[in-house]
Amino acid sequence: MDNDLLAFFAGVSLLIIYLIFSALTEMGTKLPWKK
Repeated sequence: MDNDLLAFFAGVSLLIIYLIFSALTEMGTKLPWKK
């Protein structure tokens, strides 16, 4: 596998995870660390 391709996929996955996490924190404030 290409190293550049691997880095690209890693960046995209992190971005998607960040977007999902921010959306979850926006909608649900019932998370354990959000008091």
